[in-house]
Amino acid sequence: MINTMVNCLINEHRRLDEQIIELALAASRLGANPHVMRDGERAAELWNSIQHDLWSHLQIEDEVVLTWGEAHHAMGAAFLGTLQREREELRKLIATLPAWNAIAAVEYRESYAKTLLEIAQKLDSHVALYDSEVLPAILRALFNRRDPPLET
Repeated sequence: MINTMVNCLINEHRRLDEQIIELALAASRLGANPHVMRDGERAAELWNSIQHDLWSHLQIEDEVVLTWGEAHHAMGAAFLGTLQREREELRKLIATLPAWNAIAAVEYRESYAKTLLEIAQKLDSHVALYDSEVLPAILRALFNRRDPPLET
């Protein structure tokens, strides 16, 4: 079951990668020209699409990575702490993002675009870290390979 969940997360990361790129592009366009409502609407639409699946995705990662990974010593405590801090930073950043329809003034659109870019960067970093280090560590632990746990 853990192997299936890891493969599911890998597939979701592939889809998320494409959405992150589109979000970063739309947010960049909005930041460069906050007067163009179409760019803001597109950025908000992309963010809503990402956000729709993000929480369930993160919840699965919490169960597989943080809970199962810790219980099976797939990663060291320091590395798990790093992952938890990353998650908390992402949640705080998302909490600062207002709804697009609540933004009327142009200067708030620039801030909205900047926050979306920061979120896109955090998500991109998250996907890269999980795909290159975290999920392979879970699979090693699952199949009892003797590599040492991740420490950072």
